[in-house]
Amino acid sequence: MADKTMIKRCFLTGEYVFYATDRAKRPHSFKKSIPQSTPKDFCPFCPQNSFMTPEPIYDDGEIKIVPNKYPFVKTNEETYGVHDVVIDTTEHELKLVDFSDEHIKRLITVLKNRFIELEKDEKSRYVQIFKNEGMEAGASQSHSHWQITSLEVVPVKMENVLNVLKSYYEKNKKCYFCNLEFENRIVEENESFISYIPADGKFPYGMDILPKRHIYSIKDFTDSEVKEFGKILRDSLKRLVKLRPNISYNVCIYSAPKDIKCGDYFHFYAQIIPRIGRMAGFEFSTGCYINSVLPEVAAEELRSVDVE
Repeated sequence: MADKTMIKRCFLTGEYVFYATDRAKRPHSFKKSIPQSTPKDFCPFCPQNSFMTPEPIYDDGEIKIVPNKYPFVKTNEETYGVHDVVIDTTEHELKLVDFSDEHIKRLITVLKNRFIELEKDEKSRYVQIFKNEGMEAGASQSHSHWQITSLEVVPVKMENVLNVLKSYYEKNKKCYFCNLEFENRIVEENESFISYIPADGKFPYGMDILPKRHIYSIKDFTDSEVKEFGKILRDSLKRLVKLRPNISYNVCIYSAPKDIKCGDYFHFYAQIIPRIGRMAGFEFSTGCYINSVLPEVAAEELRSVDVE
């Protein structure tokens, strides 16, 4: 394919994306990072070192939730906030892409239940679930884990997304996500979910995961959807890490804020954000993004990966 440059605007955020395929030829563009691993003897998330973490909020013998030892927000006389760590395996070297169907279903169930529990607090306005995998994605520990935070504010990003989706619904009488045409950008699909490359995606090989049923929160998942979401998340990530070994990535799970009546127009979604390349002067000075892989090409490459 000839080198191609084009400009798109991300529908949800309004940010411009510059697609510049020739930039993928730069020597460092897809350079493999050297994975950094905390030695098992010093890993606070390994069972034998549980004394290094606060007392667990939840522990089923395989998956554990503990308060973050270094929270960015907490509850005191002036503010409300919860910052949890979900240690999703007892095995130091096991990664999410290696989880069995049963284990991944248990993990999503734990995340769902903790989400519901945090939302019950009257001071909570927004709950965010996310995962940092690899140093370039912000992970301070190599042992697989997630984070959940409950906030007394709705982040500006979510407020803006809600406004965009509400405007779309009022104009078209349809949910934006329910009305998407995926064309040849589908990466993975099962009975309940679709994993695809957004047509206006900001990150090379970045994927969104959507439920086929119109639901607005992880708390609405049926048992079947819990299982199917776990599988499509794992298998989408498996394609990514096989295509780009040792890649760092983030997973972000978006549910609607509890006090905003947006069920008609907000649609639950998750993002897989590969950490390829780095934000630099252009991105910081303009708020624009540079993506070196066209959406259709990224989807084709990911589909071609054997995940068996």
